[in-house]
Amino acid sequence: MFWKGWVTCGLLCVFACKKESTLLSSAEILQKMEAREKVLSSFSIQVHTEEAGGAIEHQLVFRAPDFLRVEVQRPQKLSLGFDGRDHYRLEPSAKKFSVLSLKLPAAERKVALSKLLGAFVPEGFQLPKVMPKGLKQSWLEPQGSTRILRLENHLRDGSGETTVAYVLRWPSLDFLKKEIWVDGRSIEFVMQEEHCLSESGVCFPTLMVVKQDGETLWPQKIELLSFQEAFSNEHFMFQAPEGFVVERHNISSLKELESFLSN
Repeated sequence: MFWKGWVTCGLLCVFACKKESTLLSSAEILQKMEAREKVLSSFSIQVHTEEAGGAIEHQLVFRAPDFLRVEVQRPQKLSLGFDGRDHYRLEPSAKKFSVLSLKLPAAERKVALSKLLGAFVPEGFQLPKVMPKGLKQSWLEPQGSTRILRLENHLRDGSGETTVAYVLRWPSLDFLKKEIWVDGRSIEFVMQEEHCLSESGVCFPTLMVVKQDGETLWPQKIELLSFQEAFSNEHFMFQAPEGFVVERHNISSLKELESFLSN
């Protein structure tokens, strides 16, 4: 899936290089990631986020490796997606239809799709976005008969340092919490309720809360609509309605995409 990208290889390299007996082997990590990704190979969800400015609702449909369609119902209608080649954005209020042809290498295309559509994919329905360099692994207190894994990165750029940590249930890699620290302030995404599939034992959040500096900001509810449904290629294709202005752009580098998004 497109948000997986380089994560699996990076994690496997890090874990394979570790020799401590308490850390996981590359084979173990690969096996569990592949099992979770297989369950996530096709799904549809309805997401309701109650932010301070009002409710946001959207439906998301995904099919591996990177077919995706998003239908935003509130606060205003908007359709977005990727059909394996082109990224679409249909804005009914402005009668505008935009097509981005992503002429990028596979790895860069995954990064581009994460920038364009990743915000619509809730935590727990994508694998952790962690960098292999400087990744820290630790075990937290066990939860019943399961173990809790924590992965932490310290990322530094020109503006300062950001810490990103994921708390996951092992061995299913179920999402429990994501923590982000920037300039001494924190943002957390915390699983409150979940749905577990009896056939695979994999669990997904159905209720999350977002916290800033420990204070709850808003909840996010996720309704699981379907898993492993056979969505056709046509389901992810868009056509410009009559009377819409059509814009087409070719994107050949991530730098070009950044420039396009900033305009």
